[in-house]
Amino acid sequence: MENKKQSSFTLIAKPTLILTAICTIVTLLLAMTNMLTVDKIAANAAQKAAESRKKVLAAQEYKPLDKDGNVYGAYDENGQMIGVVVTTVSSGYGGKIEVMTGIKADGEISGVNILSMEETPGLGARGKEDSFLKQYKGHNDSRLAVSKDGGEINALSGATITSRAITKAVNEAVEISKSYLGTVSASDISAATGGNE
Repeated sequence: MENKKQSSFTLIAKPTLILTAICTIVTLLLAMTNMLTVDKIAANAAQKAAESRKKVLAAQEYKPLDKDGNVYGAYDENGQMIGVVVTTVSSGYGGKIEVMTGIKADGEISGVNILSMEETPGLGARGKEDSFLKQYKGHNDSRLAVSKDGGEINALSGATITSRAITKAVNEAVEISKSYLGTVSASDISAATGGNE
């Protein structure tokens, strides 16, 4: 009887101990891998963001203007601020969409770039394409909307949710930029005065 108790204990304890040891070793290996790659991943992300800033608003120098690093001032060779670059996040069909928007000192959108998105390939993922993103360039209104909602931005075919999410992120960036640039668009004045400028 005692032998049976001991063998059932061995049947349960031995695999449990082996599994615990394997899990511990794998956890340690994953932790070590993370420690070795975390700096490289951060450096790659910083480089991608720097390249994106140049793409949406060309400048001589960029300086962070907020503690989170979501707003950068763009400066010319004389140190004059020529605009801001704002990173915003919106929810698309497949998940979060991180959008970087360049806004000139006069409030005009100079460019838009998608930093990351999890949208459906062939549909929403086409939101990264320049042919779609160039529609925002030149606007200075934070009330942009897709054509299905009565706006000027032609939505991606089969990806209206993605188009709306990107437009929402751009609108948010324009609103954020106003506190850094002090710009007010003609449509803001019109709305505030009831259309009587």
